Amino acid sequence: MKYIKTIGMISNVGQGRGFFNPNSCAFSSSGDMFMLNSGLNRVTVQTFDEDFLTEFATWYGNKPGDKKLNTPTDLEFDSNDRLYITDEVENAIFIYDVEGNFIDQWGKAGSNQGEFNGPSGLTIDSKDNIYVVDQYNNRVQKFSKDGEFIFSWGEFGNNPSEFNLPWGICVDNSDNIYVADWRNDRVQKFTQDGEFVFSLGTTGRGKEELIRPSDVAVDSNFNIYISDWGNERVVVLDKEGVYVSSERGQSTLTTGWTTEFFESNVDERDTREISNLIPSLPEHLQTPYHESSQSEPLFWGITDLAIDNFDRLYVTELRRHRCQIYE
Repeated sequence: MKYIKTIGMISNVGQGRGFFNPNSCAFSSSGDMFMLNSGLNRVTVQTFDEDFLTEFATWYGNKPGDKKLNTPTDLEFDSNDRLYITDEVENAIFIYDVEGNFIDQWGKAGSNQGEFNGPSGLTIDSKDNIYVVDQYNNRVQKFSKDGEFIFSWGEFGNNPSEFNLPWGICVDNSDNIYVADWRNDRVQKFTQDGEFVFSLGTTGRGKEELIRPSDVAVDSNFNIYISDWGNERVVVLDKEGVYVSSERGQSTLTTGWTTEFFESNVDERDTREISNLIPSLPEHLQTPYHESSQSEPLFWGITDLAIDNFDRLYVTELRRHRCQIYE
C-alpha cells in the first residue's frame, strides 16, 4: 500500500467542509466523494482535489424538501447514480439522487422478511441488487433496487453462514459477497446466492488474526482489505485469503483543508509545530488503541474501506474525522 494523501478535518458545526464522525464513503460515476457523517447526520460531497461541493440530508435541512437522516451507517451508489443509505434507528433505506435530492425510502423495524433491526453495511452488485447487513437480526438481506425482498441468509452463531453482530459488507467484480462478522472476529465470503465460500480470520493480534473487523473491500485484482478495528490496522490478503501485509497508517498534513486552516490560525499552527505527535509510550500503554490515540499518523477507529474508480483505497477514521487514501 502506497500512501497518497489525507482528506478531512473535524467540523462539528454541521455545515461546510470537514467531517464529524465519518463512517462511510462512496463515489459517484463522475468520481466525486460522498462522505457519510454519523455526527450531525449529513452527507458531504467533495472532489479528490478537496473542492467542497455540497452537503445534504442534514438536520439543518439546507435544501427545500431535504429528507433528514437519523443515525446513518453506510451508503452506496447503483449504476444509475442513485445513492442508497442505511439508517439503523429508522430501520430504513433512504434513496437520493446524485444532486442530494431525496427520492424515496423503504423498510421498517422487525424480524420478518424485508424488515430490519439496526441495518448497517450495504453493497450493490452489478445488476443493482442491494445487500443489507441486518445487524441485530444477524443476517444479510437481498433486495431489488426498488426495495422488493428477494431472499436472506444467516442467523446468530459462529458456524459458517452464521453471524454475531455483522457490520460491513462489499461485493467484488464477480458479484461475490464479503461480510465483516464483527463479534466473530472474521470475514465470510459468499456467492451472490448466499452460499458460503470461505472464512477469513481468527481472534487475536497476529498477522492473520482479527479483533472486531468493521469492514471489508476488494479491488479489481480481487485483493481483500479488512479494517481490523480492534487492532487499529488494515489487513491485506490475496484473492485466496493468504496474508500479504498490514498497514497502521501514514497520515500527514498534506490535506488542503488543514493547510488552509493553519494559514488562518497561526497560534494553533505554532503550537502544533512544538507538539510531540508521535510520543514514546510506557510499556503498559503499548496497545493498538493507545498507540493510535496518541500518534497522529496512525489509523484510529476505522469504520469503512472503499475502493474508488481508480482502484485507490479510502480508509475512513471515525475518531480522527478524516480519510487516508492509498494506492
